[in-house]
Amino acid sequence: MTGPDLDVLSVRTADELDAAGGFQQPWMRDLFLKVPRHAFVPDRVWVWSADAYRPLDRTVDPVGWARLVGDATRSVVTQVDDGRPGPDGGALPTSSISAPNAVFTMLAAADLESGHRVVEIGTGTGYNAALLCERVGARNVVSVEIDPVVAESARRALHATGYRPTVIVADGEAGHSTGGPYDRLISTVSSHRVPAAWVQQVRPGGLIVTPWRTTLATSGMAVLRVTEDGRAEGHFGHPMAFMDLRGQRRDDYSPLREVYTRDAWEDSRTRSVRSAPRWLDDDYHARFAVGLMLPGVHVDRQDADSGDEFAWWLSTPTSWAYVAGDTARQWGPRDLLDELDRAHDHWTGAGRPDLYRYGLTVTRDGTQQPWLDTPDGLLPQPFSRGVTPARRSGRTRPL
Repeated sequence: MTGPDLDVLSVRTADELDAAGGFQQPWMRDLFLKVPRHAFVPDRVWVWSADAYRPLDRTVDPVGWARLVGDATRSVVTQVDDGRPGPDGGALPTSSISAPNAVFTMLAAADLESGHRVVEIGTGTGYNAALLCERVGARNVVSVEIDPVVAESARRALHATGYRPTVIVADGEAGHSTGGPYDRLISTVSSHRVPAAWVQQVRPGGLIVTPWRTTLATSGMAVLRVTEDGRAEGHFGHPMAFMDLRGQRRDDYSPLREVYTRDAWEDSRTRSVRSAPRWLDDDYHARFAVGLMLPGVHVDRQDADSGDEFAWWLSTPTSWAYVAGDTARQWGPRDLLDELDRAHDHWTGAGRPDLYRYGLTVTRDGTQQPWLDTPDGLLPQPFSRGVTPARRSGRTRPL
């Protein structure tokens, strides 16, 4: 089986991006066509099928492989389970080549100019590093990758296509101080805590562009400018979901299974519900804002026992709440449902602002504070008021 002409496919993808407004600056279309994206995609990629990530090999299915590579809005998973998938497939995507529309959205936000010194966090396949080389010059690009196998594969692809940036194997949370200060730091992995090292390694006036998330909203983007006094500050931009920094990955896992027990269910307290939090499904802007005000609060949804469409679980490492219909059960020192209601009330009271009105300040020591509209409009957090005594119940509910 012979696959399609990849150069023709690149032009077709460029046309799609152009029509959708994906090239926000005049040089972007030429850059996309000059750097062959397919040259950075390995012959084996991974696609979700049924209940696991399964391999798709170019030699077996060149048409399917090319279809993935040419999709303007879809990332391609290039590694699962940190390179150690099980015999039945992979469970967690751990490296990828990002979707073209996301890549160029971030490049536009970074406002790159020729000669800018750039550190990239997360080399991945090397494709984004190649784009940076074309824009600012290879001698000005340092790319940091935590996985040595991924880094070596990226180097090979970069050298094969004529690009020789500095590729460092290291933990990207520490940046790369040797080459600083930088004009731009661009992360291709998501964080919910902007590392202090990133702020310290970017010059005043420089930019940090990184995918950013909360435990309630997994997609966002922070565009932060470093100030003369060493803070990084700016608004959130177009939401996008990326794989997490490996050092922050565990923080994204819901603690519900660790904190919930049958005994805790029996000892939990009951309360009425003002209204079911359906906005968690229906309104991304609300979910993003509430996530800023409730860091570390996780939400899981499941089918309800009653005629309700579904039930909600809220959880932290110390507390949980179960909401179904007009009643709730809670356990632990925090009143999570009250916190959720109060944070949502703050959002509605502010006029239901969209996520673009929110921003973030990060100090040189890594302290971060979200705000609305301006850095003076600090968001309240946390919302905890404590709890009421538990009520006994004979009912149990396994997860």
